[in-house]
Amino acid sequence: MYIREIKVREFTESPRKTRRSFYNRPIPKPQLVLTGHWLKEAGIDSGDRVKVEVHSDRLVISI
Repeated sequence: MYIREIKVREFTESPRKTRRSFYNRPIPKPQLVLTGHWLKEAGIDSGDRVKVEVHSDRLVISI
């Protein structure tokens, strides 16, 4: 079993190439980035599709 602590980062989309106003500013969103050899050791490889289940207090990633 692997236990990893991962920091949730802020992701902001690039603004569109239109005139910006107060109302069309990009809204920051939470972002998780998972990288590392431990993913391969857990059976996840580049290009694999995974299923993410969202529960009230956890995310479950399945192959």
